[in-house]
Amino acid sequence: MIDWASLQHFHFIRPEYLLLFLVLFALFLSFRKTDDSLRFWQQVMSSEMLEHLTVKGNNVTWFSPSRLMPVAGCLAIIVAAGPTVTQQPSPFQQDQAALVIALDVTPTMQQSDLAPSRLLRAKQKLQDLLTLRGDSATALIAYAGSAHVVMPLTRDSNMIKQFIKPLSPAIMPRSGKIAQNILPPASQLLSETQVPGTILLVTDGVSSDAEQDFQTFFASHQHQLLIWAIGDKKVKARPGADFLPLQLDSLQQLSKVSHGRMVLFDHSKDDVRAINDYINNNLMIIQDGSRPWLDAGYPLVFAVAFLYLFWFRRGWTLQW
Repeated sequence: MIDWASLQHFHFIRPEYLLLFLVLFALFLSFRKTDDSLRFWQQVMSSEMLEHLTVKGNNVTWFSPSRLMPVAGCLAIIVAAGPTVTQQPSPFQQDQAALVIALDVTPTMQQSDLAPSRLLRAKQKLQDLLTLRGDSATALIAYAGSAHVVMPLTRDSNMIKQFIKPLSPAIMPRSGKIAQNILPPASQLLSETQVPGTILLVTDGVSSDAEQDFQTFFASHQHQLLIWAIGDKKVKARPGADFLPLQLDSLQQLSKVSHGRMVLFDHSKDDVRAINDYINNNLMIIQDGSRPWLDAGYPLVFAVAFLYLFWFRRGWTLQW
């Protein structure tokens, strides 16, 4: 499966070699003119007369040196430029970004559009995520009208799993749904790490008051925001029913202003894997000479070599 999240770091190690595309293009035009045997006669003869005097054959084919040369040349230039998406792992530090989970523990999370409740299904999803992350640094915050650190950064995922289970609206000291209250404790927790981390907001909706605080926070920090939207977007509010549907629009807007990403609840584990991929690929480009970028162009060398094998065919040549 393609790791689309890692493509955000795609670049060329030696981009100056991409200028060779101009040389390759000039060579291709030159060969086109050389192969045009009627070019001289077009200057001294009308097109109608030339059309009647020309014997058309089937000499032009795609499988020829002049046609394969640009393909091999393009691949060779890409190899020389050095495409890459990842850095070499450092032997001196763990190549994993810290995660702060902010779990919404409010009465709306008790809605049953996701049976038996949104909160219980969110806990199950977080259990799966913690299992997938293993011993990666993770912290847990619970919030309603106020935010509280349930577990500081730890690599003991089993400990966090145990503290997630008893969380409920009944134990929260202040009612409400103020998501922006998670930002100060999350910032304090992530300040202990050396690389940018991730704040995972697990909720079914936010108020418009949170947008400005989130926008200001993530504009001044390199951390990323992930929003895990818990709820069934297909279930709409019914007149007279005591039900608050998933606030998808507000969550999308919060993700947009914070330059974050939103992942919808899924009954499969695709959402868990998507969240984990975003977390693992959040490491920013570190200006460290001890961590060079992995050159991903080497496999293309075999493709170039295969194409150049055709030049051992009798009669294959190019007049440079």
